[in-house]
This record gives sequence, structure tokens and C-alpha cells, in this order.
Amino acid sequence: MNHRDVFLRPQARAGEELTLELQAYTGILHTEFNLIVEMQEIDCEIEKLYYDLWVPLAAFSRMEEDDKNRRDIEEILNTTVNFLDLRTPYSEEFYRTLREAAGYIGQALYTDHAGYKDVIATCIGHTHIDVAWWWTVEQTREKVGRSFATVLKLMEEYPNYKFMSSQPQLYAFLKERYPELYAKAKERIEEKRWEPEGGMWLEADCNLTSGESLVRQFIHGKRFFKEEFGVDNRILWLPDVFGYSGALPQIMKKCGIDYFMTTKLAWNQFNKIPYDTMRWRGIDGSEVLTHLITTLGVSQPIKDFFTTYNGMLHPDAIMGGWMRYQNKDINNDILISYGYGDGGGKHCLCEEPSVHRL
Repeated sequence: MNHRDVFLRPQARAGEELTLELQAYTGILHTEFNLIVEMQEIDCEIEKLYYDLWVPLAAFSRMEEDDKNRRDIEEILNTTVNFLDLRTPYSEEFYRTLREAAGYIGQALYTDHAGYKDVIATCIGHTHIDVAWWWTVEQTREKVGRSFATVLKLMEEYPNYKFMSSQPQLYAFLKERYPELYAKAKERIEEKRWEPEGGMWLEADCNLTSGESLVRQFIHGKRFFKEEFGVDNRILWLPDVFGYSGALPQIMKKCGIDYFMTTKLAWNQFNKIPYDTMRWRGIDGSEVLTHLITTLGVSQPIKDFFTTYNGMLHPDAIMGGWMRYQNKDINNDILISYGYGDGGGKHCLCEEPSVHRL
């Protein structure tokens, strides 16, 4: 259901026939799907101005009505729209005023008004794929192929798009079943556009698992990424695990892991972790620098302290992530992992670089 848009051609050719193959799965999240197909021709100039207007407008939900910055932006947006002559769409006069409007907002908002706060949201494309949850392992293999094929296609269309994915088990599935995709993924990894991260062989349960089993997760996981991609992982990426052994910091340090990331502790209904960036001290005194992603859903209240690894590149969500961040006294850089998880498939993306100023 997340594959809503498919880029066909930069320019259509008369008489050309295209075959679109669709795969449907009767899962448990939805009772029915309606197949509605619409073909569109995109005017790049109109589309650009549309998003130049939409992005700041979508941020208003996180701003007070009397906020000076909001009022200044409102003035710029209103002036931009007033440039447009919409009486005869696609006419010469229409495009002349369209370019005037685009030039004005590009200067007034995205140049003169940009970067007024030293707050940075570092954004990375990501899909969290549960190896075994509401589907069979066979379906997980298919999900890996679909998700990584989507990433590779987006990287062709958007040169600035960057992506990370953990769990060597997924890469092993890809190598075994889709060797041509695996070869392309290796090329992107060599280009530093694709980050294979995570530390463990897969994002393992850390409550019931024995210490020896956890050590083996790191041994096999780090070995695979080192042998296949020449990467020495120093991060344990565990966004979706329900709790963590107090022995993990010791195990991480002895396995060459210096950093730890999660979000799942924020899914607690009653208890809120009082810090988002901290040093996690384990049973033996070992410490690991830890960060809890603070990304909110669009329009989610800050007092609802649930955060997500399935972030959206939406102004409301990114601003909400900064507002939700509890350690503003020590850090002004928040992490946004954006994309559709728990199944994977498609990833939101933005053609801009992966660092965005708020």
C-alpha cells in the first residue's frame, strides 16, 4: 500500500507499450484493497513551486499563530501566490508569472530567511524489516528483494539519496536469492551512499537471550559486513526491541561497539525515559554512548512521548522531533530515520541532501 507512485519515463514515446506487474498479499492489517490507477504527466516547474509553498505551510502546525517567524513566512507565501496569473493555465503568461513566483520565494524564503537557527536534523533513509513477525521467512526474503530494489531505483532517480539498513541476515537473503541486486547494493556501499550498519547478525531479542548468544550475534554480524563490504561496524542499531540486558554495554565494548541507538523504550505507556542522549552504564561499569531517536508522527502531541524509527520527512514531524528532544543543553543535532518499516518496501525521500536545517 506504500507504493503509491512509480516513475515510468522522463518522456513518453509514441506507440510504446509498458507492462506493469503487481503483486498482492492478503495480509492481516487491511480487509480489502481497491486498485485505482491514474497516470500523470508532471510539470517540473509547477511541481517545484508547489512543494516550495507546501513545505513551510506544513510546518505551521508546530508554530504559534503569533510566532514572528510564522508571520514572516506567511507574508512571503502570500506574496509568492500573488505573483501567479492563473487565468489561463499553461499559457505563456502563466509560465512567466510562475517563474517570477519561483524566483521570489527561492530568494526570500530559501536564501534570505534560511538557517536562522542552529538546529540540524540529520536524516537517513531506512526500512526496518522484521525477519519473523506476521509473515513467514519466505515472505521476508521477498520483502528484502522488494525493499532493496526500491532503494536502488530511488538512488538512480535521486543522486543525493542515502540509505542505511542493518541485519546481515537480510543481505545474506539478498545475496542468495537476488544476486544481481546484491551486486548493485555492493556498488552503492562502495560509493558511501548505502550504509550497512547494526553490529548484530539480526536485531535480536535482548531480554531472554543468553550472553553467549549475544556475543555470537556480534561475531557473525560484524564478520559478515567486514568480509562482504570491508566495513567495521561500531554501532548497535536496535530500533525495535522490547528491552535490553544490563550486560549489553560490556558485551558491546568487548565486541568493538561504541554507540547504541534505539527508540522502543519510548513505547512504554507509563514511564518516560528522562534522557535521549546519555551514557549507558552496564552491570560491570562499561559505558556506551546511547541515543534514543525522538521522531514524532505528523501532528502527534509532544506530551505523547511515543517516538518512531519510521519517520516521515514532513516539517511537522521533524520540528516535533526537536521539540521532543530532552537534551537540548548538550546537543543541537537530532537523528531522523525515515521510511516505511515493519515490512519494508518503499521509502520516503527528498532530493535535497540528507542534512536539513530547521
